[in-house]
Amino acid sequence: MLSSLKIENYALINKTEIDFPDGFIVITGETGAGKSIMLGALGLVLGQRADTNVLQDKEKRCIVEAEFSLDNSFIPFFEKNDLDFDANSIFRREIMPNGKSRAFINDVPVQLSVLKTIGDVLMDIHSQHTTLTLKGSEFQRLIIDNYLDNISLLTNYKTTYKEWKTLQIETEKLEEKYRNFVKEQSYFQYLLEEFENVKLKENEQEELEKEIELMSNSEEIKNQITQSLQLFDGEDYGNVLFNLSQIKNNISKIASYDKDLTDILQRLESSIIELKDIVTELFSFNDNIIFNQQTLDTANERLDIIYGLERKHNVNTIAQLLSIRKDIENKLSSNEDLEILIKQKKNAISTLFSTLSNQAQLLSEHRKQVANRIEKEVIPLLSDMGMANACLKIVIESNYNNYMINGIDDIDFLFSANKGSELKPLAKVASGGELSRLMLALKAVLARKSQMPTIIFDEIDSGVSGDIAAKVGNIIKQMSENHQLIVITHLPQMAAKATNHYKVFKEEEAQTTISKIKHLTQAERVGEIATMLSNDSITQAAINNAKELLS
Repeated sequence: MLSSLKIENYALINKTEIDFPDGFIVITGETGAGKSIMLGALGLVLGQRADTNVLQDKEKRCIVEAEFSLDNSFIPFFEKNDLDFDANSIFRREIMPNGKSRAFINDVPVQLSVLKTIGDVLMDIHSQHTTLTLKGSEFQRLIIDNYLDNISLLTNYKTTYKEWKTLQIETEKLEEKYRNFVKEQSYFQYLLEEFENVKLKENEQEELEKEIELMSNSEEIKNQITQSLQLFDGEDYGNVLFNLSQIKNNISKIASYDKDLTDILQRLESSIIELKDIVTELFSFNDNIIFNQQTLDTANERLDIIYGLERKHNVNTIAQLLSIRKDIENKLSSNEDLEILIKQKKNAISTLFSTLSNQAQLLSEHRKQVANRIEKEVIPLLSDMGMANACLKIVIESNYNNYMINGIDDIDFLFSANKGSELKPLAKVASGGELSRLMLALKAVLARKSQMPTIIFDEIDSGVSGDIAAKVGNIIKQMSENHQLIVITHLPQMAAKATNHYKVFKEEEAQTTISKIKHLTQAERVGEIATMLSNDSITQAAINNAKELLS
């Protein structure tokens, strides 16, 4: 539950600190005194967003600090977020003049989402706006689901639904990919057949270019080789090999005189052997250079085909062409794999849908049982609040053609406040006061099942007065037996039912108007309630009436 609240530099509040006991707490004060400002500040430590507009002094930071008494059920949350658990934990929020915000739990910085997560299970804040949302189908569904005995029916359904939708999206993308591929399949098949007909070989382009180069210049090559061979071993020229042999013989005769000469002799012998090999290879090369026009034409034609493919695919080598061919083969092959994968996913979707359908049916059946129990529990409470002839009917229709994240049910609250009146949707029949009492009745029913430590009502008694207000107060007092109830009200009958009473009021200090809050004594409560009863001036009758209400 909420143990204390400290507020500094927030709206009309300069600095205040409030201790909150257990049970039924009421907060009263004139309109505009700042009752709802306190709720706004409390909302900050529960994870609501804020800006610098909340700063009273734009040059200073705003600090809101709330202490909560927690039981051991909150330990897993603290462990999950790497926080030290304390039975008396302090939540703090700071808003800087530059608009930046910081959040803390027990002085450890946390993300705003962490505050929001734990805030949702610490406290239920109900405002006049929340009452209006009762007319909405989504809020009506939440009421039903908050009353479920087996909440796993909903969580299991949601888990399956998300898996089912995810699988559907994945399959749709695969089918789109498959359709696009089918459009291109014939073209890919044509390209592959073209590659197969050409029968490319690695390094073929280089070999053909070399062959054409040699054949095209065969006459010049032969002439140059013939002249070179004659220089090596011819009769008409210098006969290089013969001369080198003579040089070798001359050096051999004197090589024994010096090691350097011996080395030179060895080099000469090696050179002669190497030159003889060169001569042999030149003879072989020369013999192999044979010009054949048909062979040359064939090579040029083959090379033109290769060049054409390279231009078509915007590449420069056969290696790149072979890589493209491999890609095309993979695409054609993957098409078959894609068909298999789509079939597998569709089978999985069918299996999931069968599970989803069963879960949806179980959830619907349970909701209908819950709706019947809520109807039975709400009617007596409405009667206790002066609506003896009120009737609530919760209609749940299952639409198996429309699976949504929260199920297949269309939920509608039908209501009639008067005997003999036709049941109609809330949006069409309920007045403000009737809607407030119905909301309170529903909250009271839900509170019996809820583990929510603290519930705050901000003028839930709007639209009611007199004896009805006292009856509404009795309902809230009953709720406070199991929850901490903080109620902001303008009704004296309601205020008198509380165990603890706080008053919010404004004071002028220097050039500023500020809001303050005070815990009232029993005597002060008499004066406050008398003021609420008499509006302008307190009469003795109002004082007597206040004492009677408080007795």
